[in-house]
Amino acid sequence: MFNIANYFKDGIKKTLLLRNNGATSHNGPWKQAYTNTQVERWHAGEFSTAEFTISIDYNNANKEIIKCIVAVGVDYANLNAFSRSNLGNDLVDLSVTVNQSYVDLLITAKTGYEGAKFIYTANYFQNQNPLTS
Repeated sequence: MFNIANYFKDGIKKTLLLRNNGATSHNGPWKQAYTNTQVERWHAGEFSTAEFTISIDYNNANKEIIKCIVAVGVDYANLNAFSRSNLGNDLVDLSVTVNQSYVDLLITAKTGYEGAKFIYTANYFQNQNPLTS
């Protein structure tokens, strides 16, 4: 019988410890990248920063993974793609837009890679101070 407690225990400093060198894996649901395809949207007042891992899969010869971080203010957001690995070709570009309501993380397929499938994971960090204009 499956017992989730076999996979986790309390870690140091209130962390969650994965037993036996456990890991997480991810599989969809996937979306397809075209021009300015929305990866994620969140309310600007909810989170001040976020980190994403995006896995892009066009075909057996064209795969890519990108790690990026986003910082958000009232009318400005900054995206830093700090790590990227692929099989020889960049498949997508990332961008971020913000208004006083929400933040959009967008993905755009490069020419020839339209329709590439992508999945992502995210970690969000809540605002510690309220946003003001």
